[in-house]
Amino acid sequence: MTTSAIIISVIYVICLTSSVVSRSVGMVSTDDKPSQKLLVPLIFGATQAVMAFLGNLVGGLISHLFSYIAEYLVFAMMLVVTVKMFVDSMRVLKGKMMYTARKEMDFLLLAVMASVNTFLMALFGTTFMPFGKWFYAIVALAAFLWVFIVEKFPFNPKMLKKVSFVEFAASAFMLIIAILYMFTDLLA
Repeated sequence: MTTSAIIISVIYVICLTSSVVSRSVGMVSTDDKPSQKLLVPLIFGATQAVMAFLGNLVGGLISHLFSYIAEYLVFAMMLVVTVKMFVDSMRVLKGKMMYTARKEMDFLLLAVMASVNTFLMALFGTTFMPFGKWFYAIVALAAFLWVFIVEKFPFNPKMLKKVSFVEFAASAFMLIIAILYMFTDLLA
């Protein structure tokens, strides 16, 4: 991989996992135990990796059907994920996509909801999966770090704008990456 491909791939993973921000902000309060403060990021990180693996597994089963148009399908899926992230950012801004949870099963459900983008992109893992098999670990690490950073922030109306901006910016970067993927050889 070239240096530019590595940088673009890191940005791609950061964008792909940015949906955990809106689902995890304010999850842990200051009076929670230290184990609780680590449990939430671990759940989100592990779920991202598992969903990426499942997406790649499902995609591998059907990839032979679409191998002749695989590049176009990866581009189309990037556009779908971009639009989904943009819509999610608008919903967060309106206050319609903020969650609270206190139990491990609730955290797991939120983590699964946050990993839909990763699952969708991993469906085409046979055609485009940056970092190869390390993709799962890198996605898990990125989600862990996102949640570890934002889980302590207090949930308030001001935070809606910041969280919405994170997801909006990620959708803009994802669009740029989709265009670079389709029309250049930077990610080859």
